[in-house]
Amino acid sequence: YYHPNNLNYPRHLHRSFEFVYVTNGSIEMSVNNRTFQLEKGSSILILPYEVHSITTKEYSDGEICVFPPEYVKTFHNMIDGKALENPVFDLSSVAKNLVLDKIFKDNWNILEMKACLYLLCSEIMEHTTLVDGIKPDYELLHKILNYTQENFTKDISLKNIAAQFGYSYTYLSKYLNNILGISFVDFVNENRINYALYLLKNTQNTITDIAYTCGYSSIRSFNRNFLKITNSTPKSYRNS
Repeated sequence: YYHPNNLNYPRHLHRSFEFVYVTNGSIEMSVNNRTFQLEKGSSILILPYEVHSITTKEYSDGEICVFPPEYVKTFHNMIDGKALENPVFDLSSVAKNLVLDKIFKDNWNILEMKACLYLLCSEIMEHTTLVDGIKPDYELLHKILNYTQENFTKDISLKNIAAQFGYSYTYLSKYLNNILGISFVDFVNENRINYALYLLKNTQNTITDIAYTCGYSSIRSFNRNFLKITNSTPKSYRNS
């Protein structure tokens, strides 16, 4: 579990569930190309292998719990090949006290943890229904996303990835557009700018140095993409 402030995280996926609770402010979450706005007191549950991202436009304070499917086997079997029609929900007062108290603390009991996670799953099913989901080639998607997130600071291209993994460029381009909802170039830029946001707030490096560190060959390209993704300039963001 985590207690992030002003969280921004590019598109990614994993085999675990992810529960997000907004304690203050607001966040925007993209889940399988659908966008949801979460305000203070709202929750969202991300299912395994759903491509998702988190954006904070002004301010956010929240709680995030990532837990494996093995902790809620019955629920995991229920959602196989499915998606939540609406993953955003409000916890009931009783559930909120139990869930927030038990899963977001250091000295937790495994039985209490599993009981609260099942309660969490029950709560969301009171607010939504299951619909047929998309089942992409998770192994390929993992390979591409992991490779990109490990190499986005370098000179990286989809043509090189296609050659390395033994796929045609055209196939991978269409595949990623369908799954991520954006082009590979835009996905790389999301990763680079997200890293830049961290460096601007947590280091004293110059903006030019940060641009090159994030993989850009020119400050002009960095500034253009930063403005496009964040609606702010690097200087304005650092001083905010």
